[in-house]
Amino acid sequence: MKINILIVEDDSGLQSSLKKSFLRRDHAVSCASTVTEALEMLHGRKLDLVLLDNRLPDGSGLDVLTAVRDLDQEIAVIMMTAFPELKTAVRAMRDGARDFIVKPFELEELHLTVERAIEARELRRDVTRLERESRRRGEIAEILGESKAIDQVRDQIHLVAGADTPVLVIGQTGTGKELVADSLHRLSSRAKRPLVKVNCSAFSEQILESELFGHEKGAFTDAGEARAGVFEMADGGSLFLDEISEMKLGLQAKLLRIVEGHAFYRVGGQREVRTNVRVIAATNRDLQARIQSGDFRADLYFRLNAFQITVPLLRERDGDVVLLARFFLHRAASALRKGKLELTPPAEQILLSYHWPGNVRELHNVMERAAILCETGEIGTEHLPSELHASAFVAQHASGASGRMPSLAEMDRRYMAHVLESTGGNFSEAARILGVARNTLKAKLRPPD
Repeated sequence: MKINILIVEDDSGLQSSLKKSFLRRDHAVSCASTVTEALEMLHGRKLDLVLLDNRLPDGSGLDVLTAVRDLDQEIAVIMMTAFPELKTAVRAMRDGARDFIVKPFELEELHLTVERAIEARELRRDVTRLERESRRRGEIAEILGESKAIDQVRDQIHLVAGADTPVLVIGQTGTGKELVADSLHRLSSRAKRPLVKVNCSAFSEQILESELFGHEKGAFTDAGEARAGVFEMADGGSLFLDEISEMKLGLQAKLLRIVEGHAFYRVGGQREVRTNVRVIAATNRDLQARIQSGDFRADLYFRLNAFQITVPLLRERDGDVVLLARFFLHRAASALRKGKLELTPPAEQILLSYHWPGNVRELHNVMERAAILCETGEIGTEHLPSELHASAFVAQHASGASGRMPSLAEMDRRYMAHVLESTGGNFSEAARILGVARNTLKAKLRPPD
């Protein structure tokens, strides 16, 4: 890819050498020898990268760095210096330099550094484009996806965001219920007021009551001073109650009272407190089954369920697995300061064959791990966890040659043989991957008598 480079270097010999080297690679090159010249040349030119000497006749390269960052933060800057001072390096990176290279250096090393800087810039642009496309699809940047199932969720969010009615968000762990709550609040008229979040399963009943409603000084043993609860903190905004199914019946009655009447008492208090809060509740449990078992109040369920949004499982979102995987890879590569990472076709097939019990959260974690493990620009099957390989193997070999379903023992043996083959016949490595003893693996694969 052809790029526009500004070389700021006062050593005429080095400047000439660098210019020739980049011209040979078909890049457009401009040169400056002083801070003054560099500042003049920043304007009126479309630049992709500035190669910047630290010590110049009329000042510091850090002054040029500041001007570049003020002009266009998309321009990558690489600092050069013959004085490898830690403080200078730290300041340059803090002020926005993409990298730091110490003189004398090999030209090949410099070209690799430049390539990494440009790749990082392109990665940031890709992520920005993905987020912009997502906003165009529904102004809900975090909820990515092109499937019909996720489009329905976005449509429902837009329908109810402007109302003050309570919303119940249903979905398994890791599907993105909290993102739905974030979007509901951001698109509502309450967006300038707080969105406060509470996980109802994270506290004992007494502590959760205090978290929700606050308490007066001396209300219980550890209440050394009065404290406001989240209903007061979220006044005028929204309150997200996650895992609402885990709330005890006594607190459910108090929650119903405030949802209906917008008034409550602090724990140990005598003064009624009024608040204006929109409640968004979420659960991964079947609340109607909880009602049948006597663990959840039917009247509270009907009040919270004024509008329900069901978040689909990842495996129900046709076509979204690879799209999300690529997005998470972009973000992980950016955080790790790596270049652009791509999925190989075999890796994509393994992702598509897996059933994703942990949903989007699990996919996010798998891609972060893959980005850490990857030392090249491609994510291969070797960067993916063993449980994904096992799932892909089962999907491929679920039926035998006769068309009948194999027994569990047959599938067990087939998979062990598959792993051993993938290690080139190394029993020790195969046993490590499978999590069994080497002798156990040999015994399992021994032909029957």
